Amino acid sequence: MAIKLCIDPGHGYSNRVPGRYDPGATSAGVTEADIVLQWALTLKWVCGKRGVQVFLTRDDDRDPTPVGSRDNKAEAAGCTHFISLHCNSGGGTGVEAFYRDAKDKGIARIALDAALWASATGKDRGLKSEGASQHSRLAVFDFDGPCTLVELGFIDSEKDRRWLQSRDCRIAFAEKLLDGLGVAK
Repeated sequence: MAIKLCIDPGHGYSNRVPGRYDPGATSAGVTEADIVLQWALTLKWVCGKRGVQVFLTRDDDRDPTPVGSRDNKAEAAGCTHFISLHCNSGGGTGVEAFYRDAKDKGIARIALDAALWASATGKDRGLKSEGASQHSRLAVFDFDGPCTLVELGFIDSEKDRRWLQSRDCRIAFAEKLLDGLGVAK
């Protein structure tokens, strides 16, 4: 089966409030929206090198993409898999991945393993069900297919922020993710 991957760099313009930019978590002059956009663009580049089709829910900081419509756009684009990229904050460290139900646990595990591989020294905060997130319901989990939301690290942790801003770590994540999804090099 051919994969068409939806990559959702969280937050951005008109995410929750039309006409307003949502930077997500911010620390040391760095925003979550900017970091995850770089991760998404890197993942798209690596996917292209491997022949994987990609749909981005946003590809810059001006693309209006309400969080509640991202799954619908991915489905309309013919995506088979959905990954939403985010950063945590709040004084912790490490990576975690959320899943909706048992059928999504596989892609969540693949994404978590890829993030751990990329961070090299990152703490494994584990696989967590949607209900364990800070929200009662994750809007991106309305997607009709395998999906996950990955918290790539803590933006307010100097250690995590260093690797979150590393091009080499982004490429390592993308390569490991595609390996886990069974995409040939």
